[in-house]
Amino acid sequence: MSQISPVAAPDGMLAAALREAMSQADRREPVGEAKFAVLEAAVQLLDADRPELADQPQLRTELLREALGAVRAAVVAAGVAVTRARQAAGVTV
Repeated sequence: MSQISPVAAPDGMLAAALREAMSQADRREPVGEAKFAVLEAAVQLLDADRPELADQPQLRTELLREALGAVRAAVVAAGVAVTRARQAAGVTV
């Protein structure tokens, strides 16, 4: 997760709510991991869009790469969740 301090309102309020949801996510199952990763990506995108990062392209690029990685993790976790749901339903994968 991003090490930058929370952004200014209203993005700051959104980022705070997302961080709170992340702290409550149950990551023991693939769906929970996918939810966490999507929330993490959203926070990183909000952080990357901060105006004060306009003159810090390396930091902004790092945040965008982290967001992309989180989205990839969400896709993988959601794929695992779909596979498990199909197996539970007796559907051939």
